[in-house]
Amino acid sequence: MDEPFARIPAPRQPTSNRMVDTIRGQRHKFVLIPLMQKHTRWFDAGPVSIGVEARALGESAERMVRGPSIHVCSADRRTEYIRFDVFGTVLHYHYVLNDCDHNILWGYDPDTNGPMIPWACNALRERLPTMLRNAGAERLAADVEQQGWDTSVLDAVAKAATEALAPRPDDLERAREGFAWMRKWKDVHPQFNTVEGDEV
Repeated sequence: MDEPFARIPAPRQPTSNRMVDTIRGQRHKFVLIPLMQKHTRWFDAGPVSIGVEARALGESAERMVRGPSIHVCSADRRTEYIRFDVFGTVLHYHYVLNDCDHNILWGYDPDTNGPMIPWACNALRERLPTMLRNAGAERLAADVEQQGWDTSVLDAVAKAATEALAPRPDDLERAREGFAWMRKWKDVHPQFNTVEGDEV
């Protein structure tokens, strides 16, 4: 667990320690837990890179969640703009607002939209510039529109994400490692995974 965080926002105390509820377009005033590079497969696609992280979190088999996080980042992989979290009981995705270290959370409804991985890949194929603009990445969105991007990677992204859904022998080990990673992030970024009174 000695992998460093690339960037840590200035710490501040949240006004509440209530855990977040997934609702429609909820703004959260914290930075998402950084991805773990060693559990992430990268797919370069021109002006963007997509990382598929095989995420697991939990201290016991009974309380463990696991599955893929799909990270849409800059070509150099340093800045994240969109994240799809396909694990746990509440599937969701985020717009990452780098200018203010916030994110906007949207719940995903599989009953209406079907399985999330194909939906996410189709959303990227059809709507990436719009989604980037929702994350405040106007310049990158314009680059995608003007230069195009390599959508052919989306088949491999979907395959890697689907593989991350399947049980693995090291699930519990990765879950405990992921939980420790999350707590390490919380130590340096205390507002992580909390909401304030005006955010609901």
